Amino acid sequence: MIKQFDEQVQQINELFLNGHVKESYQLAKALLANSTFTDHESFLTIQQHVTLLEANGYANMPVPTAEVKQSVERTDGSYPERDVLAAYIGSEDDQQFGKVVDELLAGSVEAQANAYYTMAEFFDLAKEHDKALVQYAEAIKLQPNKALYWGAFAQFLSRNEGSPYLALRLIEEAIQLDNMNPRWYYIQGNIFLQLVAATKNLSYLPALEDSWEKAKKRCSAKQVALKVDIAKSNDVLTQWKKQML
Repeated sequence: MIKQFDEQVQQINELFLNGHVKESYQLAKALLANSTFTDHESFLTIQQHVTLLEANGYANMPVPTAEVKQSVERTDGSYPERDVLAAYIGSEDDQQFGKVVDELLAGSVEAQANAYYTMAEFFDLAKEHDKALVQYAEAIKLQPNKALYWGAFAQFLSRNEGSPYLALRLIEEAIQLDNMNPRWYYIQGNIFLQLVAATKNLSYLPALEDSWEKAKKRCSAKQVALKVDIAKSNDVLTQWKKQML
């Protein structure tokens, strides 16, 4: 039994280090529910692992219910769902922007989710990060089948030094919903880099490099800006590894 527990503890660790954080959390919960695991030397470690993840909202995440047609990123990195905000930035017409958002909020569930996503992106630009966080959460709650909302939330956290543990969970869902989008893998790599920097745990490095490699392979010929970002990130990582290793 001890050997079996040892293997499960190792699996929980490996799953998390490779970005399969949802499965890692579920396995850890199942292990803690086993009364004979209480005396194992790793019991407290696994308990702390679950506590950390639940503090980051893992227990209450929305659950995707169906496969839907995912949004395709344009060559400039934009998405159709962001057009309302883009039009506002171009005109700075507060009244028109508010009117369009209100119309979305009065529409279908998909339209409402788009409204919350739009407001999240607006508050992010306005540096009102607490408000943005609430709006992103509302978007994924209303439309959990949309990879864009999970990915945008993860990107927001990554850019604004939010919890990498929450960001890793969000980006995993985006990847599972839309696994051919290079953007999600690029963001996942950035989150792993944050975790390496925060924890000094170099065990995240293989998954980090794998994420960026997957991102590079999935880029279309026209996604030049994203390719440049990936190349720059790899250069930074190479320099960092020379200093650290």
